[in-house]
Amino acid sequence: MAKNKIVVLSDVHIGTNVPTNWYQKSFHEPYLSAILDYVIDNADSIQELILLGDLFDFWTYPPNFTPPATVDIINANPNIFGATGKLSQALTALQGNVTYVNGNHDMNVTQTDLNNIQNSANYKIKYCSDTIYYVTSSNGQKMAFTHGNIFTMFNAPDLQSSLSPLPVGHFVTRAIGYMLNNTLTPGQTVADLSGQGNPNGIDLSGLVSSVGSLITSGNLVSAVLDYIIKVTGIPENEPIILANGQTKTMADAKQIYSGLQDQWIADWGGGTNGEMITGKSAIADLSGTYIAWFAQQSALESNSNLIVLGHTHAPKLGITNGFVQYVNDGFECPSSPDVPPQTFTFAVIDTDTCQSNVCQVIKQNNSYQIVPFAAPPDSVISSMSMDYSCYVSIDNTQGKSTLTLTKPATNEHGYYVVSPPQQINPGEQVKFWLQDAPGLYGTQGSAVYSQVGGNSLTFDYACPTGLSSNSCSGANFYASNDGVNWGQLNQVKKSGHPFFVKFVL
Repeated sequence: MAKNKIVVLSDVHIGTNVPTNWYQKSFHEPYLSAILDYVIDNADSIQELILLGDLFDFWTYPPNFTPPATVDIINANPNIFGATGKLSQALTALQGNVTYVNGNHDMNVTQTDLNNIQNSANYKIKYCSDTIYYVTSSNGQKMAFTHGNIFTMFNAPDLQSSLSPLPVGHFVTRAIGYMLNNTLTPGQTVADLSGQGNPNGIDLSGLVSSVGSLITSGNLVSAVLDYIIKVTGIPENEPIILANGQTKTMADAKQIYSGLQDQWIADWGGGTNGEMITGKSAIADLSGTYIAWFAQQSALESNSNLIVLGHTHAPKLGITNGFVQYVNDGFECPSSPDVPPQTFTFAVIDTDTCQSNVCQVIKQNNSYQIVPFAAPPDSVISSMSMDYSCYVSIDNTQGKSTLTLTKPATNEHGYYVVSPPQQINPGEQVKFWLQDAPGLYGTQGSAVYSQVGGNSLTFDYACPTGLSSNSCSGANFYASNDGVNWGQLNQVKKSGHPFFVKFVL
């Protein structure tokens, strides 16, 4: 049997089972075991298991609790991490083809930590030191796997602060741990409360409408921490014990991360566009909106056919009117009162086709079954917005000449999320993305390429708002409004948005 499947699992959040941990082995372990049994039973067709971050959790602890070491979590969960535990069994069944990618709650995990998971056949989980793990299939399909926190302002590794790489999101989670520790009754855990582990335990969506004004004023990080202080009741000077033994407070966090917003704006090119994208990164943390925007941007930049994320604790399959294939595998630590409708999900990737499916674990008659899950698609825009993007591809797979960009591509309206590449070789197909900026104009752009011998090709594309028509020119093309249903050769989809155009050379 061909080994053409990759199983992706993330956001289990296993800790030492203290009451404030989202994952409680008394409730969650049978579901996780069922997923690992699925891997073991189907090992003949699975080429790899990817643990896509936040398998371990070092954050969901009260401030007066020193976060555990990895070995403490391993020892607290022998049925999963022990020498005969389910993960070790899966490691053996897959002959060592298990890869670990860090998330945010486990960004401290290293290969040395993973080596503490014992295996009778001496297999070791392979640690990916990069934030994005790439796999290329036998037929050349490129797939990108990343937890997703690298796209979010509050949970990406902060390499500029004195606590590097610890992000400000750690303090948010510890403050929530403070609140829960003070409200849980004896014998109760967060798994007994609704709305926990999904993914913050408190609703942060109310901050979304204020993000734009807070970025303009430069007070976004401070405002978010003030909101957390108010909602959780944590005193601003309450000592928070970190893993290295230091103590910091919420007041300290305001100072430590005071430059975070400006850093993100600069990293995204500064100016209005930098502010706008930084706002998206903040909202991606607060509500999950725009995480697919960053996923699509990253996949296009790396020329990946598929990108797989976790982090948001919301399983998704595809992007509405998207330009790449996308899946979010969901999470494994919903609270007991929330099941259903929340569920335990993971993703299965077919490497031959680059197609994805989301599966779930359900409990029926005291047994745990793996069944398909109808995950909804995500979107690169908010529910209140419309997308007037131009999604442009130039297909040079049959071409005989290298194309070289003669000058920077123009954007009369909109901004390039992904710019036209400097060079397009024979046999290549490239993609780029011009998105509309806030306002009334939609998108309009142009890219001029020269061929060997001096011939020039000017590719024009536009997706305007109002009564104006979509347009494109420069070579033979196909056009679409959804990237799936394409028109006839050289037939423009004059109305509708977004606008997909595939130039064919």
